[in-house]
Amino acid sequence: MLDTADAFDPRAFHAQFEIAMIVACSRNGVIGRDGDLPWHLPLDLRHFMRSTKGCPVIMGRKTFDSLEKPLPARSNIVVSRSSKGTDEEGVWRVEGLDSALSTAKTLIGQGVVEQPVWIAGGGTIYEQMLARTDLIVRTLVDCGLEGDAFFPDLCTDTWKIVHEVQHPADDRHRYGFSIQWLTR
Repeated sequence: MLDTADAFDPRAFHAQFEIAMIVACSRNGVIGRDGDLPWHLPLDLRHFMRSTKGCPVIMGRKTFDSLEKPLPARSNIVVSRSSKGTDEEGVWRVEGLDSALSTAKTLIGQGVVEQPVWIAGGGTIYEQMLARTDLIVRTLVDCGLEGDAFFPDLCTDTWKIVHEVQHPADDRHRYGFSIQWLTR
């Protein structure tokens, strides 16, 4: 059962880090297929919303376009080569990852949002930001699926699991999964 009511406080733990990634991936690294998640895990979605609420969330244009609407109660920072600026409430479009991080840090400094800066995909953004990330919050879905977007392999000499919560498959979750907090 997914229960973080134990001594581990995810929000307090996350706040210790400057840059964090949040991802759900299959055992073979798949994060997406045809612009969408290849599973529906309501408890993981709730975990994502609780973790990132009140924080800046950096994502690529394709990831942003896959959302029905901007993530509420967050600063959505969208990395896109085609447009920049603010075109709707809570959305900043920037041209590169350095601009995205600068925007996020400015918003944190102004007290608009809290730390950490969350990196929320897609595959290219994860790959480019891995070396700059302090914390990875990974939902490891107990399946191996076909896909066209992937999370990079993690070096087990570099990244260590410091906390883990498991959830078995059930009537609302086709696949079992574990949420893992990894640090360097």
